Amino acid sequence: MHIIALQLARHDESTNALQQLLQEESFYMKTHHNHRNYSRSKVSVGAVLSPEGKEPFGVEVVDLSMSGVFLHSDTALPMGTRCQLSILLGHFKHELPIITEGTVVRTDKKGIALRFESVKVESAPKLEELVVDHADDPEQAHLEISSHGGWIFTP
Repeated sequence: MHIIALQLARHDESTNALQQLLQEESFYMKTHHNHRNYSRSKVSVGAVLSPEGKEPFGVEVVDLSMSGVFLHSDTALPMGTRCQLSILLGHFKHELPIITEGTVVRTDKKGIALRFESVKVESAPKLEELVVDHADDPEQAHLEISSHGGWIFTP
């Protein structure tokens, strides 16, 4: 009888500990926000990536924010590689591309993650429009951009 009582007590302690852990995780999830400053938008747009000291090559923009991009590519680049990215918008309408400069922060078998270091002044409004138009929550994306005082990067 004592063994059953001891097992029940241990079960109750384990259940209480598990409930406490779940409450702490729930609290953590509610109080800790995504580390990103900007929403990411799913897009499918052609682009040309020009790594420093290498030949340019075509990529597909699949995940875009005001601070970076994920590109589908069969070509791997080392972390830290500086690149220029020309996002080709409406080339059939003779629109100028969105021109950014950035650094490779990750490469995997699906592609390349690039953190923007700069965006040409004339490209910033087009980048903002592309991000907002394709965001899951366009109002939130616009709010994030305007909350930085119009700056994409810390001045």
